[in-house]
Amino acid sequence: MITSQLHKLTQFKLRRQDIEKQYNKAFADFPGVILQKEISESNTARHLYLVQLGLERLTVGRKAIFDALKAENVCWNVHYIPVYYFPYYQKLGYKKGLCPNAENLYERIITILLYLAMTNEDVDSVIAAVKKVVKFYLKW
Repeated sequence: MITSQLHKLTQFKLRRQDIEKQYNKAFADFPGVILQKEISESNTARHLYLVQLGLERLTVGRKAIFDALKAENVCWNVHYIPVYYFPYYQKLGYKKGLCPNAENLYERIITILLYLAMTNEDVDSVIAAVKKVVKFYLKW
């Protein structure tokens, strides 16, 4: 039953925040990675951890980063596709180029793992893989 999980919400939130802190610390000054900024008053528990790739600092695009992370056994995803990219909206006449800032961001972001059952070792593995891949493709 759903209500049986309500008493665990604080615990769930704290674990997600802990994982987020580990990621933030690891990637804070890492070249080629731009972190999402939050206001100091924020007290959120993210369900996604977005990383913006500094593509101007990399020799490849997002697809190559995805492929390399997959080879490192790190799951990733893409979120926040501009809605007018979907065929339904294309049929209505919406064209790419409508929101260039959203499109630019969409081409640069990846979502890395953030879920409650992650151990600290899992988090460390994700961090190591992301750093390895991004460092490999950095323009020096």
